[in-house]
Amino acid sequence: MSASDWARFLDDPQSIRSLYDDEPDLDQCDLFHVLVDERGDSITLGFQTPHTPARIRPEWEGKVYDSFTFHLVFSWDEQLAVQGWAAPACKTVSIQRDPDEKLSVAITSQEASLRFRARSVVLSAARVGLVSSSV
Repeated sequence: MSASDWARFLDDPQSIRSLYDDEPDLDQCDLFHVLVDERGDSITLGFQTPHTPARIRPEWEGKVYDSFTFHLVFSWDEQLAVQGWAAPACKTVSIQRDPDEKLSVAITSQEASLRFRARSVVLSAARVGLVSSSV
């Protein structure tokens, strides 16, 4: 699976496909947020990309923006493994469906890795923003 095929694993793939013809490649996105919530049994990954949506939501009309920020919330997580702790600029993001229908997620770099399994994933907190003042 290429890192740009991740939308097919969403509970609602249309949540990102309604914005993009080709969703952002997670390997090329900035992974700026990781939240492990043991109370809710979820892991939230926050990504930011300069690859802005081809189609915008009504609430974004008239806004000046040059980036897209979104979160992927994985639920019913298990087998969490963290090695090292860094925010790698160069990383590989892999999401695949296992024979038992659970998702295997791996974010790896030379410095660190984050691996876990989950039952589902949803797109959350999708928004556009302004990163550079030169736009």
